[in-house]
Amino acid sequence: MGDTKWTNEQLQAISTRGCNLLVAAAAGSGKTAVLVERIIRIISNEEAPVDIDRLLVVTFTSAAASEMRERIATAISKALEKSPNSKTLQRQLTLLSRSNITTMHSFCLDVIKNNFHTIDLDPSFRISDETENILLKSEIINEVFEDYYEEDNEGFKKLVESYSGSRDDEKLKEIVLNLYRFSMSGPWPEKWLSDKAEEFNIDTLAQLNATEWIKVLKESLEVEIRGYLSMLRKALNIINETDGLEPYLEAFSSDIGYLERVYDSLDGGIEELFESLSTVEFIKLKVVRKNKVSDENAQSIVKNIRDGVKKKIGKLIEDSFSMTPEESLQGIKRAYPYMRMLGEVTLEFGKRFAEKKKEKNILDFNDLEHLCLKILISKDEDGNIKPSKVAEGFKEYFDEVLVDEYQDSNNVQETIIELVSRKNSDNPNLFMVGDVKQSIYRFRQAKPELFMQKYNEYPLEEGGLTRKVQLYKNFRSRDEVISGVNFIFKKVMSSIVGELEYTDEEALNLGASYKDVEDNETLSAGPIELHILDKSGLYNDDSKGDFESEGDNGSDEEENLDAMTLEARIVAKRINELFNPKDGKTYKVIDKGTGEYRSLKYKDIVILLRATKGWSEVFLDELGCRGIPVYADTGAGYFESIEIRTIMAILKIIDNPMQDVPVISVLRSPIMGFSAEELADIRLLNKEDYFYEIIKKIYINEYEVSEELKKKCDYVIESLNKWRKKAIYTPIDEFIWYLYMDTAYYGYVGAMPNGKLRQANLKILFQRAKQYEQTSFKGLFNFINFINKLRKSSGDMGSAKILGENEDVVRIMSIHKSKGLEFPVVFTSGVGKQFNLMDLNNSILYHDELGFGPEYVDLEKRNSYSTLPKEAIKKRIRLETLSEEMRILYVAFTRAKEKLIITGATRNLEKTLSSWTSSAALDDEIILPSEVLKGKSYLDWIGMALCKHRDGDKLRDYVGASLNLVTNDLSTWEVSFWTKSDLIGDEKNESVDNIEEKNLLINKKIEVVDKEVERRLGYNYKYSASGKLPSNISVSDLKRAAYEEEEKEFQIVKIYGDKEIIKPRFMREEKGLSAAERGTVIHFVMQKIDFNKINTVDEIREQLEDLKNADLLTEEEIKVVRPIKIQLFFKSSLGKRMLYAYNNNYMVQRELPFFTEVCSTEVDKSLPKEIYENEMVRLQGIIDCFFEEDDGIVLLDYKTDYVEEGNEEEIKERYKLQMRYYKEAIEKITGKNVKESYLYLFYLDKEISMK
Repeated sequence: MGDTKWTNEQLQAISTRGCNLLVAAAAGSGKTAVLVERIIRIISNEEAPVDIDRLLVVTFTSAAASEMRERIATAISKALEKSPNSKTLQRQLTLLSRSNITTMHSFCLDVIKNNFHTIDLDPSFRISDETENILLKSEIINEVFEDYYEEDNEGFKKLVESYSGSRDDEKLKEIVLNLYRFSMSGPWPEKWLSDKAEEFNIDTLAQLNATEWIKVLKESLEVEIRGYLSMLRKALNIINETDGLEPYLEAFSSDIGYLERVYDSLDGGIEELFESLSTVEFIKLKVVRKNKVSDENAQSIVKNIRDGVKKKIGKLIEDSFSMTPEESLQGIKRAYPYMRMLGEVTLEFGKRFAEKKKEKNILDFNDLEHLCLKILISKDEDGNIKPSKVAEGFKEYFDEVLVDEYQDSNNVQETIIELVSRKNSDNPNLFMVGDVKQSIYRFRQAKPELFMQKYNEYPLEEGGLTRKVQLYKNFRSRDEVISGVNFIFKKVMSSIVGELEYTDEEALNLGASYKDVEDNETLSAGPIELHILDKSGLYNDDSKGDFESEGDNGSDEEENLDAMTLEARIVAKRINELFNPKDGKTYKVIDKGTGEYRSLKYKDIVILLRATKGWSEVFLDELGCRGIPVYADTGAGYFESIEIRTIMAILKIIDNPMQDVPVISVLRSPIMGFSAEELADIRLLNKEDYFYEIIKKIYINEYEVSEELKKKCDYVIESLNKWRKKAIYTPIDEFIWYLYMDTAYYGYVGAMPNGKLRQANLKILFQRAKQYEQTSFKGLFNFINFINKLRKSSGDMGSAKILGENEDVVRIMSIHKSKGLEFPVVFTSGVGKQFNLMDLNNSILYHDELGFGPEYVDLEKRNSYSTLPKEAIKKRIRLETLSEEMRILYVAFTRAKEKLIITGATRNLEKTLSSWTSSAALDDEIILPSEVLKGKSYLDWIGMALCKHRDGDKLRDYVGASLNLVTNDLSTWEVSFWTKSDLIGDEKNESVDNIEEKNLLINKKIEVVDKEVERRLGYNYKYSASGKLPSNISVSDLKRAAYEEEEKEFQIVKIYGDKEIIKPRFMREEKGLSAAERGTVIHFVMQKIDFNKINTVDEIREQLEDLKNADLLTEEEIKVVRPIKIQLFFKSSLGKRMLYAYNNNYMVQRELPFFTEVCSTEVDKSLPKEIYENEMVRLQGIIDCFFEEDDGIVLLDYKTDYVEEGNEEEIKERYKLQMRYYKEAIEKITGKNVKESYLYLFYLDKEISMK
């Protein structure tokens, strides 16, 4: 067929039959062309023709199915031109319209429609809209929770308390909905939910050792420990080669010995592993002076390696082995009731959701696959699952089942494919094609493992029931692109990160033929470019580079808008340079149609981003400012566009006009035309009522207003009355179109800037309303709710698409959307953005193999901790996520045909480069998987690999790394560093130096103007100091302000800490508790101590032990409390009075928080009283203790300050103000007189009266 020259591998993929065939087709290898050719040859075989409707071709998207039909129709038509009398070809062209070239969901829908009677389904069902499903789910989850509350189910109440927020149960509802959605990606969701909950029902360590969780932890540890051993051995080699470092040998040899024992213990159970990790001890390095070492850089490297390993081992133990095996087992057992209850609630939700859908006669997309599965299976007498008669019929009917993009199949789809094909028979007929390196849909529960299992098992040789064919010739890209892609992924992709070893066998081979440039005035192709922006100048902190950062946090909060802008500026600069090269030459690319060189066009360029949110807007602005035509399908902006906000506001007030915000929006819009002054006039008529109520009163002449305002108010009421009546009986879609026409708003927005786009947006809202009318929900209120849910679930739909395919603009798109496309010039930008691993912080994780991974919440102690299953799942998901990110990067790079340009930013270039070179030095050939796992961004992976490339000398030289890292590779790279100073300033600005200063208006003397300028700019707001006053202040803050100078001599225990940053204890150099912390411990003990058990020191000591056992105090904190000091207080006259009050049922309060108000002039004495005497500031504090006696209240405050004997008056003076506020607060709270106030000084064991 045709003149296409097929490679041997392609011919094998086209012609091999009679077996299950897996075709591993790399990027640009002509996968779709091969699949179409295979189908054409099967259906046009004159000797043994197969009708096209007897082939099942499953594609990933509807667009792919349509494209395949078109290709097949074109191929058949061309063949008919050559053989016009061929009955076979004529028949196939006729049958093409009923061919089974379809998506999996469409195939499932056909199966259900033709076999609805076998599963008791009403044939008049319809497919529900996703937003309709969200509304239904919301309704049902609320019903389920309400029923459990009414049952007063104890297990459910504990589940709610453990996994919901402090305010409501929305968090748990979200967990149930997510778990339901996740479980539906498997073929047997009910069984999965039950089985995975039961996996927590274990009693012994032997059972724990047999779980998949332990296996996963061991696999993860094996990679990490192997990496640490490589690092230490590398350091050991450096020590042996460097004179003067011999004293380090003992410590490093000891470290290696410990880690080797840990590695060996991986063969045992969790007890052996825990024991070996617990015994790891890093002995102190011997002192080696720098002047005694032949290479100071070598000394620094080995010390950094050891510090890194120590830190990582500490984190490893903290994350996964902070508890003993027995404690881990107990955590799993205790979590069992919660997981069982969670599974039960999810199953109940699923059951009710199914019932509700049946009642409304609707199906969702998950139902299509599961109901199809239900039709295709039956059970034998023993309850075993087997193919149904329908499935057997499909096996017989389909001559071949062909699956495109097989790497993106999930478990349900795999089961369906097995049931309709003869995969497991002696006459197999399954053809699968895909590329596991381009599997990037795990978030949709795609399972690349399905592809990999067959890839590893199927032989390359023909003749058996299974076979694989590899297509690795790339017919898309130039050699410069292919060799660069191969270099990077050979270094960083592995079976651990990427789920595939990127060997020579997997590497792309050049298949495309590009003409050489014949004239000297033309530029083409060129090396792959890497542009790195150093962000260190954009921050004031001295934080670590991205690679060194330990946070598994992909949050956009870490992205600096300034950095995004500068990166966009780099891209804009390079695009302009491509169009205007410095040497006057012309950059050209090959035209796809003619095969000849032509000048570069904007539409030849694409900018690929991992996520467009937040980035595309910045790139649009920057490129637009520099005259570059650019388009981005931002996926945002629709609901925020003024036209949609206005119409939605009208709909909201038609439904309920008692909403001021939408009412004001409509009044200010061109539809009603109220001015801001008119709105102010309306509000001044009545400050309490809703705007609608005031306007209604104006309408019935209760208020007098200007004639013009009266007319406008009358129009508002009359229009609303008219619209509200019409909304009752008019379908929503018709009603919205009526509003467009009645208000003339549709025509109005058409006359605005971007009018065509705005009208298209309004049409989308009309289409949404039409879609809503087909759901089971009715009415305006439900439509508004429908749109709100759509907005929440879809984020934002993005503005209407009005851009044609041939528009000459630079396109910005996400890497996911670029899959299957190709562009002459590709910018892969934002590669310095950290991977998003935020989902790992969820309270419960899910995994299809490992089940549930919860945090255990101890409701008695009010604390929570991660369980061993969660740690195992966290490690597996992290590995799978990073593998997916590796494949996404591969997809991005392989979109480029002729030129690949990479841009990214790093927080601190020097530290990042040091990390990259250190990682690159650990192995002669590759970047170790343990180092790849440490990478926090694509830039880390690319940078580590390039440190081993001959063109990476700029990276190595920057930090003085040695050249022995370099591996031989023919790819060409060009590395550039950028800083803010390189990119600021606009070269288009003309010089203004020649303007004479005397002619400037600002230098002319015009008395009237000068006075007016001085009056306006010199204005001082009377209450300006109010804006600088704190809204909330503590008693301690006031006391410190009053005695700032004296405080330097004393160390005071603060009640409320000020805003200084407190370092965690492990980051401080000092050992033990600080004075402030010791004081806090004493206060806590005095708050918690039982007055019935303070007669002896032993009783007090026993109480302290109880506080420790209850995890309220640590061992270290207990040590700072001297029981004798506590007893001495209770033996003092003040202590005895307090005990007397307690024993006689008088009021005794300890650690009482309070809030009151003080005049702002007390906070700032400099404020004039006549202006600020009524300005109040909220005062807060905690009163240590007060107790009641017959004639009043006694106030008591504990002090742990160091005070010398005889200096009591100084401390008394210091706390006088504080005690005054406490006294006033108590008198306000209790309404009783505070007769005495005391300080009790623990240091001197004495009380001081504040008289």
